[in-house]
Amino acid sequence: MLSDIPMNRLQYIYILIGLATILVSGWRINISIFYQYFMNYYGINNITSISLSLVISSIVAMFSSSFLGMLYDRKGPSAPLYIATLMQFFSAFIVWSMRYYPWDKSMWLWYIGGAMTGFIFPALVVTINPTIIRMFYTKPNIALAIVQSGNYLAQSLWSPLIPKLIVYLDPFTTLSLLSIVSAIMIAICSKFYSDIKIKHSSSQNISQNQPIPRLFIATLIPIFFIATSSTMLNSFIAPIIIEFCRGFNIDENTISLIYIPMVMGVAGILQCIGAFAWGFIARHIGVLKAFPLLYIFQTISTFMILVLSRIDIKAIIIAIWLRYLMFGGEPIIHMMVIPTLFGQENLGKLLGLQTSSVMASLIVAPLLGGIVRDLTGFYIFTIFTSAIFSLIATIIATVIVLFRHRIEYIYVL
Repeated sequence: MLSDIPMNRLQYIYILIGLATILVSGWRINISIFYQYFMNYYGINNITSISLSLVISSIVAMFSSSFLGMLYDRKGPSAPLYIATLMQFFSAFIVWSMRYYPWDKSMWLWYIGGAMTGFIFPALVVTINPTIIRMFYTKPNIALAIVQSGNYLAQSLWSPLIPKLIVYLDPFTTLSLLSIVSAIMIAICSKFYSDIKIKHSSSQNISQNQPIPRLFIATLIPIFFIATSSTMLNSFIAPIIIEFCRGFNIDENTISLIYIPMVMGVAGILQCIGAFAWGFIARHIGVLKAFPLLYIFQTISTFMILVLSRIDIKAIIIAIWLRYLMFGGEPIIHMMVIPTLFGQENLGKLLGLQTSSVMASLIVAPLLGGIVRDLTGFYIFTIFTSAIFSLIATIIATVIVLFRHRIEYIYVL
């Protein structure tokens, strides 16, 4: 019985369960691996029609985040996780049936499945993360970094496995199988988290009717721009690697079986390192100083990819890895803004609002990135667009830090 286990030991059990759930469900980070297989299977050359599923998923996630956050505050962690479990199961069967129809029909199934998965990511964000923050309310940075490392380790775990599964099975069976496995893991997490009792910190809490500082609203703007930049790269990372490798006359088999798994696998490990590194940095210099500093490094590394694009494939890969190293600190810094400024009461609701900003970026990024590629014919222009968004985020974040003491409170309905 969990109730018989000492609380300090229980805390680490909850961390491991949260880590395992995010790790297993994190295969969707590598969803771009499937894009080329779908293009080949259906004989299409338009990436936007495929990536539109991610846009639909993000639209649903943007609107579901606040609802799931409030549901967490009122009913606890299990309710949002049960919803995520059901949606994951249903999406598995929808994707399975895509194989029997041409693209003009199966794309609607692909979009419906995308809409269902729009409940999954926000459910994990607004339940696992605030629960860990509240359990380790004095020093949540490292505990949160451990849990979030599941997202980055997932990239290292699944990026080499998914191509092999597709070869042995097929893209549709692989997607369905991964969906079912992650649904089972989310259900297990929901069961473990169902009896958890959460304590709120007493300082800096805001109730439902109190004003929300303008600083919180202001921070959502650079978060949107930097998340758009990162998602634009991450959504198309597999075809981006293919384009760079083809430019250096590397054969297709080597690209798919060596370069893509290597780049994405190492990127996942580097994101994990970045999460811990920026957790320590935020602890020492403060979250509000850390987040524009993080953006500066992300902007520099994105422009480095552009500068090195015609020089050497190894140099390009190193620049991509540097960008992912910086990307690893992004969720940690963003999530720590809320308890730093507002305490832990209504943490699920506020994280839901912040997640909505990130979800808005997930709508813009794959759509804009896909359109840019389809109009120009090259992903290098998608990377350039990502770099511009990162630069805008850096400028806004820097202004917020410099002038944060002049910002007054406003009411948010």
